[in-house]
Parts: sequence; C-alpha cells; structure tokens
Amino acid sequence: MKRGLGRLVPVLLAWLLGGCGYHLSGHSTLLPAGIKSIGIPTFVNKTDRPELEQRITAEVISQFVTRGRYQTSSREEGVDAILRGEISNFVQTPVAINPQGRATRYEILINARVSLIQAADDKILWQDDHFVFRRQYDVEVESLGLISGETAAIEGVAKDFAETVVTSILEGF
Repeated sequence: MKRGLGRLVPVLLAWLLGGCGYHLSGHSTLLPAGIKSIGIPTFVNKTDRPELEQRITAEVISQFVTRGRYQTSSREEGVDAILRGEISNFVQTPVAINPQGRATRYEILINARVSLIQAADDKILWQDDHFVFRRQYDVEVESLGLISGETAAIEGVAKDFAETVVTSILEGF
C-alpha cells in the first residue's frame, strides 16, 4: 500500500503543478471573456512609405485569424472590440554594403500607436502609445532587384510587427 501511495504522490503533484505559469499561444489573460470579435480597420499611415499600413493591417488580421480565437472584421460596427493603429515613423537604413556599393542588409524601424478598445463602452483594454519595432533583414540585391528586395524586407517586417502586437495583446508581454 505504501508503495502504491509513493507512486501516486508524484503523479498527483505533477498533475496539480502542470498548469502553473505557462500558457498556450492565443489564450488571453488580458481580454474579457465577452470579447469574441475584433474590428481591425486599416492602420493610419503618417509616414511617407506607401502601402505600409495595408501590409501591417493585413498581417495583424492574419495573426488573429491564425490564433483562431477571435472573429475579425475590417469594420468597427458590430464587433466587441476595435483595434486601432497609427504608424508614425518608418525608417529603413542600410547597415551592410556589398563591394558593388549596394545594400545587402537593412535595419527597419517602425514607431506606432496601437490600442484595443472595448466597443460597448470605449474602455481601453490594451494600449501602447510608443510601440517601437526594429528588425534587420538581409536582402540579396543581385537575385531580387532593389525594389523586390525592399518589398520582401517590408513584408517580413510587417509579419514580425503583427506577431509582436498580437502577442502583446493576447499574452500581455
């Protein structure tokens, strides 16, 4: 009997402590249970980089869809919460140059203001007025061409930016 109890105690402890401190991606500890749908209108772009707001907004929507917990809409009507974003700064700086004088690595910096607001009462559920996102990307200028390389880098940054925003909202980091 002692031997059986001795084996049962570690199993019970593992079971009791198994859920402490770790959360699966997409499980919110910040958002109220009543939030089922999120309106995500196109971010406002106050930079001189065209289409940046479209790429970032599309990636943010994609991240919420991938997480599968919330319905998304591009409208603000008929949703439980609204995610608004404003991109205030976009800087792309070459940080590595090849022997031909072309940039092979860029650093991209984005400053944004992002907030999630409960639609029923305009209560702020999450907000970051000084969201700063910085990433470096390699670009193979010879194979892609300058414009295609820049586009690929911006698409990668938009995806990483969106992952960071959605993770911050859903997991509180």
